[in-house]
Amino acid sequence: MKTLNKYFIAALMIPALASCNQDKIDQLSSENEQLATRTTELNTEVEKYLKTFNEIEANLREIKAREDKLNLSAEDNVEYQNEDNASTMVEDIKAINALMAENREKMAELQQSLDQAGSEYKKMVNNLNYRIKQKDTEIAEMKSNLDSLNTENVQLSQNIETLTKTVDTLSFQKEENMATIEEQKSKIDEQTTSLNTAFVAIGTGKALEDEEVVVKEGGILGIGSTDKLNKKLNENAFSKIDITEVKSIPVSAKKVELITTHPEGSYEFETSEDEKIEKLVILDPTKFWEASKYLVVKVD
Repeated sequence: MKTLNKYFIAALMIPALASCNQDKIDQLSSENEQLATRTTELNTEVEKYLKTFNEIEANLREIKAREDKLNLSAEDNVEYQNEDNASTMVEDIKAINALMAENREKMAELQQSLDQAGSEYKKMVNNLNYRIKQKDTEIAEMKSNLDSLNTENVQLSQNIETLTKTVDTLSFQKEENMATIEEQKSKIDEQTTSLNTAFVAIGTGKALEDEEVVVKEGGILGIGSTDKLNKKLNENAFSKIDITEVKSIPVSAKKVELITTHPEGSYEFETSEDEKIEKLVILDPTKFWEASKYLVVKVD
């Protein structure tokens, strides 16, 4: 009987135990589901944090790239000589400011989400905050440098404008001076040519009279008269010569007489073997032509 009772009690306990185990299994399953859900939520949160970190890191890399570009421009003064490059730099600064503002907003959201997070996350956030503050300081310095460079660029532009006006004025004055110099040179050339030009007329007495180069003066009925240079010279009867080049004048006559006045010793006649006068040789051009630039030679 006792044995039967044991089996009876055992039979009664089996459903209870089964029910208890099922409850435990259901509880464990529920806890497992909760843990899985929490794990999924944690994974989602971690992914969100990592995504935010990556976005901030990407922004920081872009800021660094723009900083490098601006630093390169700052070292190269030539790029500040026109407004287009200065405008590009301003746009880069604006882009950096926008990225920094976005970083600060993301960091605020991340900080709020991580208030209850572990120390490692907080260290990462603090490190990012520190780096962002550093960038704020660097950007403020870059803005200051850019303002200084813009001021220098304005001053340089004004200096260039002033220099350009000065160059234009000097160029105009140079053109005027060159015109004046050319005019003076032309006058000097004309004067030099005039000073070095002499007029020569050679012919018999009758020919010279007919050409109105000489006139008879004195004497009676032509006897004892002398040939004198006509006061109203016929310029067409004379040939022009350059006294710096012509050192001798052909006459080819048996008898030669100089009607115009020329100092003795400043010239001589060169004769041929048959005692014919071949030419007049000018020994001292300065002395020969000092009294007159006209030479009239009467030949027979």
